[in-house]
Amino acid sequence: MKETVEEVSHQIFFDICEKNPMDIDVFFLDGINFPKIEYLPRMTVHFPLPREINGKNVYEGIVFSDYESGQDTIWNLFFASICHAAGHAKVTDFSKYENWIKGKNEKRAYKVIEHIEDIRVNNFLEKSFPEYFQEMSKIDETFKIINENQKERNQKYTRKKFDEKFNFKNLDIGKIKQDIQELGSEYTDKLIEIADLLYNNENIIVKEKIPYVDHYFHLEKVLDWQQDIIINSEGVVQKKVQNFIDMWFEQLKRRTRAQKRYRGLTNDLNFDRIEFAPENIGEYLRLRNSTNMFLKKMSSQMKMSPNIRDDETPEDIGLLQMQAAIQAIAAQNNSIQVFDQDHNRKIEEEWAIILDTSSSMRLKFDEMKKFALALGEAANEVNSKKGKWGFYTFNNNFRIVKDHYERYDQVARSRVGGIEISGLSFMNDAIKLCTRILEKE
Repeated sequence: MKETVEEVSHQIFFDICEKNPMDIDVFFLDGINFPKIEYLPRMTVHFPLPREINGKNVYEGIVFSDYESGQDTIWNLFFASICHAAGHAKVTDFSKYENWIKGKNEKRAYKVIEHIEDIRVNNFLEKSFPEYFQEMSKIDETFKIINENQKERNQKYTRKKFDEKFNFKNLDIGKIKQDIQELGSEYTDKLIEIADLLYNNENIIVKEKIPYVDHYFHLEKVLDWQQDIIINSEGVVQKKVQNFIDMWFEQLKRRTRAQKRYRGLTNDLNFDRIEFAPENIGEYLRLRNSTNMFLKKMSSQMKMSPNIRDDETPEDIGLLQMQAAIQAIAAQNNSIQVFDQDHNRKIEEEWAIILDTSSSMRLKFDEMKKFALALGEAANEVNSKKGKWGFYTFNNNFRIVKDHYERYDQVARSRVGGIEISGLSFMNDAIKLCTRILEKE
């Protein structure tokens, strides 16, 4: 059963796009404001998570006075972000634009590409997931009204409306949209023809500010925050939104408890942040696939490998048991065994794995990721029953890949895939902290 927002979102995303999870990297981050998609060299999707800034709850450019009043809006936008990006994963083939975009104004070209592909995504969602599309359309209408009120005060917008009204080249905007919707995956020439037309007449493109829609040139900082916008949903989408709300509440409780345990151990240490590692299940699956034979061999050998010696059935050689020897001599009974022999067995242990992910490890990063995967699988094999173990990475931040009280499930494994190289190496502090964690456990 899926227990986290990330797991459920990942499932929804790949159910919609029907792609192999190894082919697309999906990140859920609390440090970004809007969704972002990168198509090369591999499609990578970044989704924002709800967060607090200066005591205010924010999501996709909207500030909420409190989380409870904004949670329906937050998770409706989150769900729409998942669906829209999954639509791009399904229908957008960026390689068709690679030659076309060369030599063009990049910002203008991306505006054209996004316009075309957003039309295709909406067409796909409307046909394949009508209930999702219906609720997303409600969000679109809400923000079109907000945008219209803001744009009316903008001189540039007034000029744009003038261009649209008189449309000197007499372009049939509705016909262009229909042509885009009817494009099949094989019609590359027609696609480029439409792209050229829009590029040379970019003023006919109405670019609405819809929070859940990704843009290549999204501003990193939000300059104009919206306030307390209310978005509600119905039917199957409302059920999914409520599920997100419930799961997020439980996730925050678990994370708060975990982080509180670590904060009490770091008072004299120099880490900038104590945080959970980012997740990338696609990278984990690729690592797993490339090391599959080794992991199978390792697992098989570890099942046969003991880590402690214990008493076994007495033999004719071994450790002399004095009391048994006296009894055997006194009774003149040769059947009494007087030697005990140790044998091997396995017990559960407590481990703390720490991995240096500072910039100094960059040259060996690819091999290190495979090593990290093997460490995680080995620890889980040895301690799969009662043993508690943790997995951590460090640079100038201390990141939790798996807490001692977590299961080594898809979430923890996807954090192995999300291991990144950056920053400074605070090795001494990492060793001190892990020692304290084990002492506390």
